[in-house]
Amino acid sequence: MAWRTHLVMYFGTKVRPSEVATRLEGLGFVTHYGPYDFIYEWGESQPQKHEVLALGDKVVDALRDSGAVFNLDTHD
Repeated sequence: MAWRTHLVMYFGTKVRPSEVATRLEGLGFVTHYGPYDFIYEWGESQPQKHEVLALGDKVVDALRDSGAVFNLDTHD
């Protein structure tokens, strides 16, 4: 099975959702419809804790000053 990080977004009013999507897609996330808004594919290997946290740090940097908050959920 492939490991994925699922991201749920809660948009603010400072930046348009389409801009948030563009920023996240620049990090390698793919837009998804359903219970998760975006998915990051790790592949077959389980990501290490520091890799998931580093991805979260990149999301924070990409969303800085956007007013958006998010939740990450990583599993196979």
